[in-house]
Amino acid sequence: MSIEPSAHPALRVLGPVRIEQGSVTFEPGARREQALLALLATEARPMSRARLAAMLWPDADDVDARGRMRRLLHEMSNHVGHDTLVADRQTVALADDACAATDLASLRRLLAQGLYRSTVDANEESLAALEHAVRLAAAEFAEGLVLDECDELSAWLERQRESLHQARAQALAQLVARLEGAQQPERALQHAQELVAVDPLNEAAQRWLIRLYAAVGQPRMALQQFERCRQALHDELGVEPEAATLKIVDEVRARAAIATTPADATSAPVAVRFTRSGDVHLAYQVLGTGPLDVLLISGFISHLEQAWEPGGPAAFLRELALDFRLILYDRRGVGLSDRTVDPADTSVSSADALAVLDAAGSRRALVFAVSEGGPIAIRLAVEHPERVAGLALWATLARGTATQDYPWALTAERYERWLDALVAQWGRPAAIDTFAPEQASDPLMQRWWARMLRLGSSPRCMHAVLRTLALSDVRALLPQVRVPTLVMHRTGDRAVRVGAGRHVATTIPGAQWLELPGTAHWWWLGETAPILEAIKGFAQRLANDDDG
Repeated sequence: MSIEPSAHPALRVLGPVRIEQGSVTFEPGARREQALLALLATEARPMSRARLAAMLWPDADDVDARGRMRRLLHEMSNHVGHDTLVADRQTVALADDACAATDLASLRRLLAQGLYRSTVDANEESLAALEHAVRLAAAEFAEGLVLDECDELSAWLERQRESLHQARAQALAQLVARLEGAQQPERALQHAQELVAVDPLNEAAQRWLIRLYAAVGQPRMALQQFERCRQALHDELGVEPEAATLKIVDEVRARAAIATTPADATSAPVAVRFTRSGDVHLAYQVLGTGPLDVLLISGFISHLEQAWEPGGPAAFLRELALDFRLILYDRRGVGLSDRTVDPADTSVSSADALAVLDAAGSRRALVFAVSEGGPIAIRLAVEHPERVAGLALWATLARGTATQDYPWALTAERYERWLDALVAQWGRPAAIDTFAPEQASDPLMQRWWARMLRLGSSPRCMHAVLRTLALSDVRALLPQVRVPTLVMHRTGDRAVRVGAGRHVATTIPGAQWLELPGTAHWWWLGETAPILEAIKGFAQRLANDDDG
């Protein structure tokens, strides 16, 4: 494949070396062709033929190397266009317009536009330039290019990759500082998380992240981040956190203690009640006195009492209960409800949810359904729309396993292997890196999840529950949903792919789609403020629609 001479191709060296023209992409197959393009794009000036030949063919004599260079340039001109390369007897360069159009040149312009400013400057144009630069710099320079036989060139490639890595870190640090100074902690938090991921041993970045978690009202996450920081410093460097870090942590703890009222500190557990759905007893809880009922339908496992222990969603649930009358329940087969191994498809589970609404005295509720609870909520909304004010769906899917026309779930074979592995590790923090990748090494989360599995079900019962979920398929019901719907999903969710959420949102008529950054499948981890705000805003729109 070649790019026509009349075209104006764009050279890309961030990521795999490639040439783009519109929708057409050409990736040179020859490693030295990739290397030469990377060299010319980076240096952005005429380079000596002799020098290039020596770098690309270090073991060849001068005459042989120059001959190989001539042949390479001839082949490249057919690929990139005769006007893209400028070569004479002594030098080689990219044409000025081609050089200015590389992604590396774009990155340099964006850094110049946004980087060299005061940390108190919150000019949106320069902030946007930095954010664009961060996205570009996330790629590896000349990704996949390896020339072990060319020592000088290999060393040059490593320097460019490290330089790109450092440029990204510098841009992220500038973004965090300026956004924090501009009182935009939520936006700063996302970049602070990226900065710590770039270098977990950067203690200054760790302090930013701890401070920003506290600033957005997540002191528990701030303290957990400190523990991760302390562990990383101990394991990798054999040192303890600096005094500045300890001071910030002390301030976070002090503010958290002040914010905890005596009533919160000594409040009795939320009472557990029971109702029946057919012959099965279902455990449920009610808390809050808000004007709108919210029914939470959980994922594959829950336990009403374990949910309130440290590591779980207690803070998130109490925040919801400040504005709503919150109804929680354990589905049949899990938690405090009857442990049954009888199959419970979405029709049975929908009837259970209706029984809980009846027992709680709820005439009409906003249904907040997470993960495998989504198909149950969808059926409930279709079969009993008079009882459902709206659907708020989190990280859910329409079918339990993949088919040829539904690629967003595990295949039946892979699902069975995953289930076997989960049950084999029952009672330990099984598959926690799938549900909470960033918190998987946190001892508090590990203890909470292992205890949830032990209390929430048994291996035999969970086999039955999850095999039934694997067979669920509500795709035909999606176009029939007539209640207002909000669909939320994190882009990096490993448990339920974001494509599954997009499919639900595009198939339900009029559904609102909210895609959030992050990897945690569990909704109460990571940055929770946008989720709470979305649910509250959605509820307010429901109230306005009812008033209208």
